[in-house]
Amino acid sequence: MSPGASPSRTPDEPRSPSSRASELVGRLPQATWQERSLAYWADKQLQASDPWWRPLSTAVLGATSAAMAAALALGFRKVVIDDLHKLTDVLEAERTRPVITVANHESTIDDPLIWGIMPWRLWTPDGTRWTLGAQELLYKHPVFNAFFALGQTIPTIRGGGIHQLAVEIGLHKLNQNRWVHVFPEGKINQGPELLRFKWGVGRMVMEAERTPVVIPMYFCGTRYVMPLGQRMPVPWFNPFKRTLYVKVGDPIDFAAQ
Repeated sequence: MSPGASPSRTPDEPRSPSSRASELVGRLPQATWQERSLAYWADKQLQASDPWWRPLSTAVLGATSAAMAAALALGFRKVVIDDLHKLTDVLEAERTRPVITVANHESTIDDPLIWGIMPWRLWTPDGTRWTLGAQELLYKHPVFNAFFALGQTIPTIRGGGIHQLAVEIGLHKLNQNRWVHVFPEGKINQGPELLRFKWGVGRMVMEAERTPVVIPMYFCGTRYVMPLGQRMPVPWFNPFKRTLYVKVGDPIDFAAQ
């Protein structure tokens, strides 16, 4: 090895989520304009360091959160929120560990509608979650790619396993002490029972550099606003009938495990 050269990585040396994600981004297909756009925004999400990223992301997150807050105020007869402070207290504290929130998944408007309940002071890139969102539903056009990427929604291939790009980006964000939200059921469920949870949350809890604080959430009401199987895939708000209920659970500390 020549003087000054850095030693090469041995085959069994663990790599960081960032390096694994960069490698996976490099493998993304780029035959079409849509594929090139998706690869571009995935790379920009991973780094989130360009000078233009923060102001554009702030604009998207702030405008979306404000619109969702208005939808909650005007579209529901009642919005009941229990123990939101259990989440905001953790987010606003001078924390040394990342945060993962998990919730049930009633409809396609769960995110971003649910984040309209958050106080306006958290409508920033640092105060807003990164979340795993279905790639086939959200990342369908270069314009959508830009919007959802700046909105901190990570393109996720449902059924793609726990070692896919989205989980690596999620791990990278946790290692940066950020907040990552996951719908562990993996798809919309409007039945009476929770579905079997996917394993991605477990991997992120186990492999993050600092054990994340996990905060469970439960909400109901969006299934009536956007039920599965309707002909028109648009939300039907009813300020005289609909009620949204949100419950935030106690933070769970897995550090001992």
